[in-house]
Amino acid sequence: MKVTVCLRPFRPAGPRVEPERVGDKAIVHNYGHGGSGWSLSWGCAAEAASLAVAAAAGRPIAVVGAGAIGLTTALRLVETGAQVTIYAADLGPETRSARATGVWSPSSRVGLADAVAPGFAERWQGWARASYAVHQQMVGLAGDPVEYLPQYNIPGGEEADVAPVRQYLELDRQLRGLTPPFGDLAGDRNPFPGRSVRGGAIMVFSVTEYADRLTRQFLLRGGRMVRRSFASREEILALPESTICNCMGFGAQAIWQDAQLVPVRGQITWLLPQRDARYALQHDAVGVVSRADGIVVQYYGPNDDWGYGDADETPEPAETDLALGRMHRLLG
Repeated sequence: MKVTVCLRPFRPAGPRVEPERVGDKAIVHNYGHGGSGWSLSWGCAAEAASLAVAAAAGRPIAVVGAGAIGLTTALRLVETGAQVTIYAADLGPETRSARATGVWSPSSRVGLADAVAPGFAERWQGWARASYAVHQQMVGLAGDPVEYLPQYNIPGGEEADVAPVRQYLELDRQLRGLTPPFGDLAGDRNPFPGRSVRGGAIMVFSVTEYADRLTRQFLLRGGRMVRRSFASREEILALPESTICNCMGFGAQAIWQDAQLVPVRGQITWLLPQRDARYALQHDAVGVVSRADGIVVQYYGPNDDWGYGDADETPEPAETDLALGRMHRLLG
C-alpha cells in the first residue's frame, strides 16, 4: 500500500489557454484544469499547439512541464513537424499527473459559475468532445491505457451531503449521449443485494501506461526531453526557444504569478492491482477504482470544497483510515 497526494490546479475562471507576449518571447499558456487535466488534455493541447505553431513560424518550440497537459501539447506540436523540447523538473511517475484518480471527469472543478467568461461552456464542450474522441482511439491498445469499467453508485452511509460554499460549474449535461448511460440495477445486474444501486460504464485511464505511451510517441517523433528546474519566470524566458508553452499546472502559481490559481488537495490510497476484480464504486463520499496499475481508494469529502486552498502534500493517515474503513464496512 502507498499513499500519494496531488494538488489539482484550479482557476475560478477556468483553464488558461491563451497566448501572451513577454519581450521577444511568445508564451502560450495551457494550465489550470482543476480535476479535469487528463480528461480535457487533448482538446486543450490542440488549441495550444495551434497558437504555438503560428507564433513560432517554423522555429523550435519549448514546452515546460511533462504532466498530462505538457505531454499532449508536445505531442500535438511534433505531429506538425515542429522541433520540440520538453523541459521539466519532474518526469513520468514523478509528476502530479501521475497521482491522478484516472477517470473521465471533464468538468471536475473546472471553474466557478460566477467567474468564467461568456462562452466558456461552449469552449469547454469543444475541449471535452475533442479529447473524448482521442481517448477512444486508445481503447483496446496493448497495456490498456484507456478502458471502460463498470461502476456502481451506492447511496447511504455516515456522510451527509453539505452544499459547497462555491458554485462550481456543472457542465456534464452538455455531453449527454456521449458516454454510456447510468441506470438503476436490479436482479442479477445488482452485485450488492439489499441495496439500491445505480450503475453504468465509466472511462478509466491507466495513467502509468498512458503517460509512458505518450512519452514514447513523443520521443519516436523526434522530440527531446530535458530535466531542468526553474526558480523564476526569468529562467524560463532565458530558454533558447522563442516560443514557450507553459504547461506547469499548479507550478504556474509561483513562476507566472497567477494569483487566481488555487490548489485543491486530493489524497489517494493505492492498493495492489486485482486483475480479477475490475470495477469502480462510490459510496459514502469514498470512491474506488480498480485500475490496471493499482486500486485507487479516495475520500472525496462532503462536496467539491474538500481540499480547496490546501497546498499540503503530506499524506494524512486519518484520511486513509476513514476511506478504507468505509469501504471495509460496505464490502465486508
